[in-house]
Amino acid sequence: MSVRKRTAVAAVATVLSAGLASAALVVLPAHADTVVSGYQSVTSTGTLGGGAAPGGPVTRSQAIQRAQDWVNNLVPYSPHGLQSPYGWWADSATGGRYREDCSGLVSMAWQLTSSLTTDSLPSVSTRLAGLDDLKPGDAINSATHVVLFAGWTDGSHTNANVFTESGTDYPTRYTTYSRSYLKSMGYYGLRYNKIVDSSAPQGYPDPATLPTGTLVKSPSNPTVKLIINGAGLAVAGSDVGPDGYDLSRVVTVDDAKFWALPSSLQSGSVVHDQAGGNSRYVIVGGAALPITGAEWTADGYNTVADMGVPTSWLNNALKATLPAGMVVMDQSGTDASRYVMIGGAALHISASEWTADGYNTQPLMGVPGTWLAQAATKTPPTGTVLMDQSGTDANRYVMVAGAAVHISADEWTADGYNGQSLMGVPGGWLAGAAGSTVADGTLIKGQAGTDPSVYVMVNNSALPLTNAEFTTSYANQPVVGVPETWEAGAVGRPLKNGTVIKNVSGADPSVYVMAGGMAVPLGYADFTGFGYDKQPLRPVPGTWEASAAAKAAPSDGTLLQSPDSTTVWQVVNGGSKKAATADSYNATDVVKVPTALTTKLPTVTQ
Repeated sequence: MSVRKRTAVAAVATVLSAGLASAALVVLPAHADTVVSGYQSVTSTGTLGGGAAPGGPVTRSQAIQRAQDWVNNLVPYSPHGLQSPYGWWADSATGGRYREDCSGLVSMAWQLTSSLTTDSLPSVSTRLAGLDDLKPGDAINSATHVVLFAGWTDGSHTNANVFTESGTDYPTRYTTYSRSYLKSMGYYGLRYNKIVDSSAPQGYPDPATLPTGTLVKSPSNPTVKLIINGAGLAVAGSDVGPDGYDLSRVVTVDDAKFWALPSSLQSGSVVHDQAGGNSRYVIVGGAALPITGAEWTADGYNTVADMGVPTSWLNNALKATLPAGMVVMDQSGTDASRYVMIGGAALHISASEWTADGYNTQPLMGVPGTWLAQAATKTPPTGTVLMDQSGTDANRYVMVAGAAVHISADEWTADGYNGQSLMGVPGGWLAGAAGSTVADGTLIKGQAGTDPSVYVMVNNSALPLTNAEFTTSYANQPVVGVPETWEAGAVGRPLKNGTVIKNVSGADPSVYVMAGGMAVPLGYADFTGFGYDKQPLRPVPGTWEASAAAKAAPSDGTLLQSPDSTTVWQVVNGGSKKAATADSYNATDVVKVPTALTTKLPTVTQ
């Protein structure tokens, strides 16, 4: 349903309720989606809590803290083939060593004796009857991926907070999956057979029953949360003064129920920074979406109670993305389209896909139109693995800088894509993304690592880099792993005729235009006279440019025209030219070049 149909909630009181005990606050880390290269060293050492020997009991709070440690340390994903051997995490607290992938994360959080897989994790755990039975520290497993459950964002259990190690372009992340996505992809709950609900004495109150405005903590952890309508919002030390929180009024509550508190407000809640300011936000799926002044009244947000929330919590909610699989619409109805959220991008759902793909059976959330318009211009992050939601297209794809790149059947397992989250997306959108080109300047490398070369994408072609060029001109850019079959096609694809280029290092100040694989130098008069000054000037590696400029002639079949004549010439016989008849070519295929080039090519009549 639209968030227009929601229940108003009480505003947060500035004066906090009386507490039973005091506690120091701990600063909670921001759960930012920091991107790291998949080609760096990944061997690292942990400083995890727990202390028990691997294979022993672990409490739910310990499992959560251990997973959070991987988030704090930006532990990168290490797939098959990319590094050999795997990257391993050495746990100094317990002596365990854990593989840096999705099942290694869960194995580490549970303090297992070794890193299991999505297939073998059920051997040490019990399958839950349903997702509603999940508790913090349980796992959510599928045939291809597993995550550690941290709690629901709301009392309706529509969105789950999880820890995930899901791809080469991300370290371990704390993020959110929608319940509908988990169900559609066949995820199910697993409970470790040796997990302990609580190591703390019982008899403490249930935090969810305490009044809005109460500060609470667990007896086993210094983290403090603010109760708002049954949810627990994390409070950082930096919030205390600006937000007016009283540290002498902190209530110690039941450990298990503390960790089970929803971490966000119900979707549709309207909030502001407790420290002050005029900005207002609507909470949707755990994320805070900005409301413009025009939308405040027009969309009905002014009719909902406006609640003050901890500054640090709000900042994290502003960085959050809507849960994968959430279906959204413009709250005002100005845009009648429907969209599905994947990695912060709103993907358009066509009318035929709405019912055929089952989107009509999922909750439909209204969001501010200005925010939605911006989200609709985005694409899922690089490294996201995709499939057609309808199954009409049986292929699998990986996002690379705005384009969906095909993964062959052989590469699916060999390159480790089968171990990453597989996102279903509308087929119409996917077809468009599969026809898109990878953004200029993207550095790529074969995902399997069999080809050590690094290439830079320029106008849909992959140009090789020398080690010196990588170090001097591209060293600060991440390198993206791509399927080798697709890479080979991009490497073998000549740079498109008419592409205007220059040396990325600036060592050669000349400007060139590509014609049949040859880089043709342009004088200023030609550059402006041919209209090339109105086209993108694309930086290319100097070594590659020098090689292209050294060619004697464009390849056979290239169509050329110079300003001294209206004749269109076709390159033939490895470096000669003949006049092309008007009905034998398309004008858009003709490359404008200086007279010096056409003059030096001998003319033939056959």
